[in-house]
Amino acid sequence: MSTSEAFAEASDADLVAALDVGGDERARAWGQLVRRYSPKMYAVARSFQLDPGTAEDLVQTAWLRLLERGDQLRDASSVGPWLAMVVRNEARKLVTRRRTLPVADVFGHRVDDARPLDAALLALEQAAALRTDFARLGDECRQLLRLATAEPRLSYDEIAVALGRPRGSLGPTRARCLERLRRALPPGFEP
Repeated sequence: MSTSEAFAEASDADLVAALDVGGDERARAWGQLVRRYSPKMYAVARSFQLDPGTAEDLVQTAWLRLLERGDQLRDASSVGPWLAMVVRNEARKLVTRRRTLPVADVFGHRVDDARPLDAALLALEQAAALRTDFARLGDECRQLLRLATAEPRLSYDEIAVALGRPRGSLGPTRARCLERLRRALPPGFEP
């Protein structure tokens, strides 16, 4: 069996250990790890709908982290999942930084000047009540509802990444927050 074939069949732990040896053995081990895990790492990066150049940067960042911190791996046989996790965490950070959270008052609607004065006054009072009751919601509800009503519209996946929460928890939490807001509003409130 040739050296290349031996490295192709080597375990992850053996390949990580060979990175510390140096020379040709290190280069072969590195090449085998790259062949084995780069496609999976690119798939993780692309799942965040990033452009190819950014996906490449994230994969390179993960390889760099392995070079810098490979000796800190608790389980060298889990190097593949560890690399995927690095790409996923870096992608989340990037998506969160790129996403500008809406800070505008999403409830501040302009009053239609064509309406009668009493209707315009009622609309202003209702908008003020909505803003006041919205401000009384907890931070979690306010942030979730702001993201859910952002323009351009965010997907649940984007909201989950921005909040650092599981996607499946967003719908029920959103419903609870909206119900809490509805109960807080004065009787006869019409959105």
